[in-house]
Amino acid sequence: MSKKASDLDDFLVATILADLFDPSGSDDLEFLSKKIVDGLIENGIIKNKEIENEEDIAA
Repeated sequence: MSKKASDLDDFLVATILADLFDPSGSDDLEFLSKKIVDGLIENGIIKNKEIENEEDIAA
């Protein structure tokens, strides 16, 4: 079994998270990524950590 996630896996995870945290159906990727990250932080899945360079954030 492959240890690397496929593009389909990444797409499915991103789609499911977008539907969970932004049910409006927005196509704005920056808005969606912010909603997903905020939702993950609020649910304790990831920790809020200050990022100095916002270009380091992968959308």
